[in-house]
Amino acid sequence: MKIWKCTAITLGALGLFYIAGCKSCDAPQSKESAQYCKIAEQLDSGGSFYSIINPTHALDGVNQIAMQLFDNAVIMRNPPENLNSILQKSLYAMLIYRLSGLEDVQGFGASSIQISKDNEASLFRNRTYLAVKPDSNGFAWSFWATQNRDLTKSWEELPAEVSAACELDIRPEKVYQILAENQKLAPFLKDRRIEALLGESPEQFLSGIAGTVRFATLRAIASDETIFGNHYVFSLPDQEQKLFNVVRKFAVLLPGTQVAKDHVKLGQVLGKKAPAATPIIRSKDQRIIVYSSAASEQAFTSPQRRLIDDEKFGRLSVGIPAAGIGFAYNTESYSDAFNWWLRELQINSTLNPNLWRVRQFTDLSREKDGFVTTGNSSLDYSQSILVNNIVLPLSIGIPFVRDYWRKRIKTQALEEERKRPDMTGECQITLELFKDALARYATSHNGEFPGQENIGGIRELLQGKLLPLPATVCPGARGVSPAESIREFGASHCSYVYFAGFDTKSNPKLPLVIDWPLNHSGAVNVLLVDGTIQKVELSAIDCKRIVSKLQTIYQYNETDFRNLIRQADKLDKKFGLDK
Repeated sequence: MKIWKCTAITLGALGLFYIAGCKSCDAPQSKESAQYCKIAEQLDSGGSFYSIINPTHALDGVNQIAMQLFDNAVIMRNPPENLNSILQKSLYAMLIYRLSGLEDVQGFGASSIQISKDNEASLFRNRTYLAVKPDSNGFAWSFWATQNRDLTKSWEELPAEVSAACELDIRPEKVYQILAENQKLAPFLKDRRIEALLGESPEQFLSGIAGTVRFATLRAIASDETIFGNHYVFSLPDQEQKLFNVVRKFAVLLPGTQVAKDHVKLGQVLGKKAPAATPIIRSKDQRIIVYSSAASEQAFTSPQRRLIDDEKFGRLSVGIPAAGIGFAYNTESYSDAFNWWLRELQINSTLNPNLWRVRQFTDLSREKDGFVTTGNSSLDYSQSILVNNIVLPLSIGIPFVRDYWRKRIKTQALEEERKRPDMTGECQITLELFKDALARYATSHNGEFPGQENIGGIRELLQGKLLPLPATVCPGARGVSPAESIREFGASHCSYVYFAGFDTKSNPKLPLVIDWPLNHSGAVNVLLVDGTIQKVELSAIDCKRIVSKLQTIYQYNETDFRNLIRQADKLDKKFGLDK
């Protein structure tokens, strides 16, 4: 998310809803109006969006509410048992808030004006200004660099196809210094165990990674070395290769890793999502650089075209300041977000990814008394607010809704199962037929039980005329009926699970036949190698859960347990019980 948006969201979370305004700044009558004029000077008036927020009263309200909550908690007649823990954590949260410097925010403003002509694609100049007391020592403002620098070389080096990139100058050691000066936090931050782990003081370590942090992503669907269709690169300062040496030390433990003096090439550790992507970590020019793959390194270091050569970027970068402490560039496709929602909701439809693509390029600069962002975008702030009020809530809400309905469906199914009559007794009578069939099979096969797993093993009993077809269906199973002939027999005509790989000399408490999950409510029947038919109290929703329950009861050896879990997992995946 962009820096200017993060700032706005932080302020909004604190309740900064008080919007101030004045018609003239010629003769301000109060500090509020003077601050309003100061912020207004940084904005563009006469456009499509204009807003100034005064946080003073809202921040005072936050403090008052916090103190009231604290006082009420202290005088409660029946306080919760963990009240002291709650109060302690609350005090630390308030302490962090005080040290952050958020109380020193004096105002926030945002504006948008259209800079494109009527016959051109829409382009807006969006500006924000965050006013902070010049003498503020809060870590929220000390974290960022204090001096602006030329940023043009950084964005000119990016590939033309880059879809998102950002760069920021940070000073994490300053945050540590501010927090470590506090008497309550110092014992935690100056713990010698942290220094022993890092090999130096935390302040020295953080000083080594202070400076310019970069991140970029590039769409490359055609490549087989992408992660979710993208190449990635991330880099940060690393003085004296301290961080790289730590990475190199632990990387050798990963399978397939190649370690050299100045780079580490990891094995294929990203799994099925990107089987060909082998991340590369390089140490170069006092920096540590992480590429998502070899193809990613090639794409970012030797592109055919640079971003500066792209006509669309040339138009987007017009009027953007060259100096600052960071920048952000992105070409977001909201169609991609909608397509993700459709996939999550299992709707078989997609939108064109290029149908709604937003381009934005923003410079973040440091002022003596605050931060200013100047950006060009195909959306103005009013449009961005509208989109984000739809996109962000849906992105968060849809997974919850999906999971809620899935859990509700499972809950309803379990409730229906509980209402069903107990048929476990009738089921045990049926398992007696399995017991007799398996005993006769073993007698004629040197003590061996059928070698094929599940349906295959049961079919062997049927073909040997050792087991009648009706015995393949549990009396408590719903929607399952016996096959009319052995030839038609299959998974849809069976409500029992047969585990292969055992004989009469195996552990007598190993399961041969078990109920299919959900045959009964709150219990499953199990036929063991020694012929015992055991009723196990368990609300089973998959085969692995039944096997795990049996393992806790009988403590099988590793070989037998692995065999059972493998067969159970195979069945769960085949019939979708593992979701």
